Parts: sequence; C-alpha cells; structure tokens
Amino acid sequence: MRNARTIGLAVAVAVVATTGLAMAHSNASGVVKQRMDAMKDIAEQMKTIGLMIRGQNAFDAAAAADAADTVAQHAATIPSLFPEGSLDSPTEALPAIWADWDQFNKNAADLQSAAADLSSSAAGAAEAADIRTQFAVVGATCSSCHEDFRKAE
Repeated sequence: MRNARTIGLAVAVAVVATTGLAMAHSNASGVVKQRMDAMKDIAEQMKTIGLMIRGQNAFDAAAAADAADTVAQHAATIPSLFPEGSLDSPTEALPAIWADWDQFNKNAADLQSAAADLSSSAAGAAEAADIRTQFAVVGATCSSCHEDFRKAE
C-alpha cells in the first residue's frame, strides 16, 4: 500500500510540475530558465514512466530506460544550475539551497544514482511491475529535495 502511495505521489509530482512550470517558464531567463527546463524535462520523463507503471500506457522497457537515463543525466547537472544567489523571479528555489549546499548536492547525487539504477532495472525488465519499487525510490528522492529546497506551490 505504501508503494502505491509513493508511486501515485511520484506521478502527481510529475504532472503538477509539468503543468505548473509551463506558465512560469515564459518569464524565466538565464540559469533560472535552464534549470526550470531541466526540471520540466525530469517531470516529463517521470510522467512517461509513471504512466507505464500505472498501466495507462503499455510498458516499453527501452523507453523507460531512456527516460530514467535522461533523469540521471539532468541530475548530474543540477548543482551547476544553482549558482549561489540565483533567485531571480520566477524561480521556485529557496535560499536554503545555499545555506545547506552539502545536503542539496547529496540530494542531486542521490537522484542521479537512483535514476541510473532505474534505467538499469528498466533495460532488463519484462513488465512495469519489475521497476515499480525503483521508480518509487526516484520519486521519493525528487520529493525530499522539493520539500526542503523548493517553494510550495
């Protein structure tokens, strides 16, 4: 039951992030726009996998692996997208990022690792159920960072 809630939360985060960021991006520029675009793509990739997990789209191991790999690639760039003090509107970043930079970097590394594990798992998976738990881990990693370092919507 807990896994189902975590998966549902991951899918919900992806959907909300995708729709909410679309409007915010229109006024963003520079590094703020770059990171918003990266986060939007992460959300879209998670949505792709989430729809497979929930049975709304047919499971495609290669597509799931590619989506997870894209998340891992973005995760590797996250720290570089948050130069100190980059709080230009319409950012959703909180100053807590720079106050607790070590934890922020750890969260990015955790996301990269979890997404890489999901990509590896998905590549050899026969069905969506085979990656459900690892997908939930990635979603929880995203959520934990958002709780501490992103403005509530």
